Amino acid sequence: MGTKILITGGSGMIGQALSAALSQKGHQVSHLSRHPSKDASYPSFKWDIASRYIDPRALKVDVIIHLSGEGIANKRWTEKQKQKLIVSRIDAAQLLYDQVVKLKKRPTRIISASAIGYYGSDTQEQECFEDTPAGVDFIGQFVFKWEQQVNQFEALGMQVSMLRIGIVLSKAGGALPKLTLPILWGVGAPIGSGKQNMSWIHLDDLVKMFVFVVEQQMMGVYNAVTQSTTNALLTQAIAKQLKKPLFLPNIPALFLKLIFGEMSKIILGGNLVSGRKIIEQGFEPDYPTLEGALSDIFKK
Repeated sequence: MGTKILITGGSGMIGQALSAALSQKGHQVSHLSRHPSKDASYPSFKWDIASRYIDPRALKVDVIIHLSGEGIANKRWTEKQKQKLIVSRIDAAQLLYDQVVKLKKRPTRIISASAIGYYGSDTQEQECFEDTPAGVDFIGQFVFKWEQQVNQFEALGMQVSMLRIGIVLSKAGGALPKLTLPILWGVGAPIGSGKQNMSWIHLDDLVKMFVFVVEQQMMGVYNAVTQSTTNALLTQAIAKQLKKPLFLPNIPALFLKLIFGEMSKIILGGNLVSGRKIIEQGFEPDYPTLEGALSDIFKK
């Protein structure tokens, strides 16, 4: 009998990979879903953030892993999209809290996704550690509030852990397919100055890190990054894996501002984030180098 684990956002890229990894290790995985199906790979229970509903059977678990939420880089940050980000992340955590409060027997722990956006959209050459203050811009304050919401669970006697996730490298989604496509078409180029830092982690290592946090009962905040590179070096490394040349000059910052508006700050900015804290606790990434990570991803 492994640990009983409820995952929110279980159908997403990270959620699917994590559910499989936890199941393989003998844990009992279930999902919260807006549209639960009897044919789902894992037992799934209904939740509805807008109507503030969670199927009470869902919470009879030891651990909640909270991954759900609108992707930060999914769309332009219109006021409506900013609201959607806030609702999907912060209101979801609040709903979980309000339902857990009512339980006589509560889960013992919550492990939540967070983001390195906590440090702000552009920290330039400053190295960010887990105790670096939150950024004052929209993204920094948004992630800060999202973490505050999760920290409330400590008041219920639950252990709280958070992984501040960097750029997740995977073919299945996230930044890599968006960076790869133009290179495949022969129009790949670094963005803006190309010097902005990009702190990344291979999807398999991120999943391994979540499993490590579950099994080692780690508490507190950890940066989920393996290494940092620059936008230009990442673009060149992808092109090398794909055996494609890069001819074009860098894509001008102004062009990105026109397309993405305020969200362009996270594309043109960047963070140099240290992943040392969790390594010092005994975590070992399988893909410590960018070349090794990309080579694994593109050979699959």
